[in-house]
Amino acid sequence: MGIARFTVTVVILIVLSASVALAGGFANTGLGIHAQGMGGAYRAIASDWSAAYYNVAGYANMLDNQLGFTVGLTHNRNELTPDYYIRDDYGNSYGTGIVNGATLFNKHIISDKPAFGMAIRMPIWGETVFGLSAFQLFDQTMEWKLFDPDVANFRAYNDSLAESLPNQDHTIDLDVVAFQLTVAREFIPEKLSLGIGLQLLRGDLVYEDLILRETPLEGDAAIRPYDHIPEFASNDGKGYGFGATAGLMWKPTEKMTIGISGKLPAEITIKGNTNLEFYLPKNYNKFVDPKELNSVENMFFAGNVITLTADMETKLKLPGSIGLGVAYDLTDKLTVALDAEYTLWSSFEGLEFTYSNIISTSEDNLDQKIDTMMYFFGANTGSSANWENTGKLAFGLSYDLTSYATFLAGTSYDQSPLRKTSALTAQFMDTGDKLGLNSGFLFHANRWDLGVVTSYTNSSELSTSEEGSLPGDYKASAYETVFSLSYRF
Repeated sequence: MGIARFTVTVVILIVLSASVALAGGFANTGLGIHAQGMGGAYRAIASDWSAAYYNVAGYANMLDNQLGFTVGLTHNRNELTPDYYIRDDYGNSYGTGIVNGATLFNKHIISDKPAFGMAIRMPIWGETVFGLSAFQLFDQTMEWKLFDPDVANFRAYNDSLAESLPNQDHTIDLDVVAFQLTVAREFIPEKLSLGIGLQLLRGDLVYEDLILRETPLEGDAAIRPYDHIPEFASNDGKGYGFGATAGLMWKPTEKMTIGISGKLPAEITIKGNTNLEFYLPKNYNKFVDPKELNSVENMFFAGNVITLTADMETKLKLPGSIGLGVAYDLTDKLTVALDAEYTLWSSFEGLEFTYSNIISTSEDNLDQKIDTMMYFFGANTGSSANWENTGKLAFGLSYDLTSYATFLAGTSYDQSPLRKTSALTAQFMDTGDKLGLNSGFLFHANRWDLGVVTSYTNSSELSTSEEGSLPGDYKASAYETVFSLSYRF
């Protein structure tokens, strides 16, 4: 009982050290039916191939070889009511084409997150378990339509603007997949096991943004609504990096297991291509005489769409983490587990895109004019981040209803990395601390295991006007259903 009290105290201290203790930032919610059914409280159990994600030391305790597959279907249901205005030198605010005051929803997308793993026990160094798995560590998918030229007099800016704009103007599709080789073995039979996992990380990114750029011209050329130029940046790239994870499992008593695991920070350099489109104003009016403009300025008054292509590069810094879990067999059929995890989200610095080899694909012989103002057209885009480290607390239970079926249930509470900055954008929407509820069943038939789990995650509501954010009111929730199939041999 002394060991039990000590372990629970340590878990609580880890959570409290994170201020307060689903997945903060854009981390995946996890994988594996048994683990997700218990709300992620699986670090001290880790008894199937999904131990590759939670605690690689669990591989050493598997009695059979395993082959498994799982897929999670996720639907993010987010709301945004923009409140985005620009202030002039006199303190007056005015709209910019962003649809302010209307409640908007992200595009309906059901994301699928497949994962695969296998574990094989081999007579090497006594007896060692090797594993090979592939799963998503991080995932973020969001699409919005926030800009409308009929709003805030942007028809006067350029009456043909609506015909050129993309259907979705704020999007992100970020996937980081880990291909992991795991090695684990017992060092003290039925007491202590250790494991290590080496990862090849593949990152894929599509990031699109509509940015309102201040015009480089002055005077009458910069009066409303011509003072801000819509730029649509579409970035598409991929890259590779390396990661590592390690774990320990210790059984101080026959009924209790303690699990400790951690992941190293990682960095992926993503390279690819970019399309940049600038929707310039059509501003021949009484304030401007086109005959008096030089050739460069004239480009900003003819209603042109300037199109550029470029090579793109950005660095994706992924956080490390450390966690502690405790599992206890209350009866032969009922196991309860408690997990705490601390994630170093402060290492994530946002996405800053740099461009090279910029080429104009515009018509009307504009290349020379564009080259003279490349400081404007070739400027880097993206957004920085000032995130906080986060804590997560999860509790779950597993109950064997019969020899053929196991009931799973769990809950989790996860901090938001933006809890101090509130610098939200339509692409990175983490509105606040999250509460997750999970439940499901695992069915057993000879050497086969088939499972299904459903989960619901609710986030805090948040209103923000902070610099670096897209001001407005944000709401977020998510639904996920997970299916799995595994075979023991």
